[in-house]
Amino acid sequence: MKFLGYLLTLAIFAFWASMNTKVILRQQEIETQDRYRASVTRYLGNELLRERWLGVYRKNKKIGYTGETYEKVLAAEGFEIHATIESRMEIDYFGRSLPVSTNGFLVLDAQLRPMSLRVDIDAGGVFDIAVRGEGKGGEFALVVERGGTPVLRLPVPRGEMLVGNGLVPALPISGFRVGDEFRVPCFDPIRMERSLVEVKVASHEVKEIDGLLTGVFSLQTRFREFTSKSWVTATGELLRQEFGPPLEDIVLRRESRDNARRYFKK
Repeated sequence: MKFLGYLLTLAIFAFWASMNTKVILRQQEIETQDRYRASVTRYLGNELLRERWLGVYRKNKKIGYTGETYEKVLAAEGFEIHATIESRMEIDYFGRSLPVSTNGFLVLDAQLRPMSLRVDIDAGGVFDIAVRGEGKGGEFALVVERGGTPVLRLPVPRGEMLVGNGLVPALPISGFRVGDEFRVPCFDPIRMERSLVEVKVASHEVKEIDGLLTGVFSLQTRFREFTSKSWVTATGELLRQEFGPPLEDIVLRRESRDNARRYFKK
């Protein structure tokens, strides 16, 4: 009987420890979500529209660009955030250069939950894919189409979500401190996968970036098996992003919209 009582005590303790751990992890998740929402709010500030444009370089040769805009729009229940993504990049496709273009439009509610999504991807005529998404209750229903015909359905949880650009996403955040961490789901339209973007604010330093000394935060990001290091100002301006293997020869540099797009106007 004493032995049974001992086992019962261990079982109760194990159950309590398990539940307590789940509560702590859930609280950490909530705190991370709250911190992310607050940082996005600070990034947008009082401006109705913010944008970022970067040239994509491989070994100092420009191979494309990527751009994002975030616009606050008045809605029936407060406001919405309308986000766009635009990118053009040349990728190696069986020994030849293949231009890949991505155009996306994402509508988020005030809690940064996705309401609707449309992404169109064209790979130089080799293939074209469209992704549509719609919020339904606690789910966000994604449909992948090819030639106007649905080929895949991907229901995902309707939480905070970003849309990637085919590389390692950079969060639209500011007002952070060294040591802050963020974990946000991101849908990658190139790989048709939803994975967590994990970001840590590693340090604050004065660094020479593209010939200028600037006070910046260093952000370390992991997305799936890829990593990056970004240099971001206190107001959220992304100045430069470098990548770990296998993308170590790729660098993103801040440019104006016109300069970024000029690459494809030659």
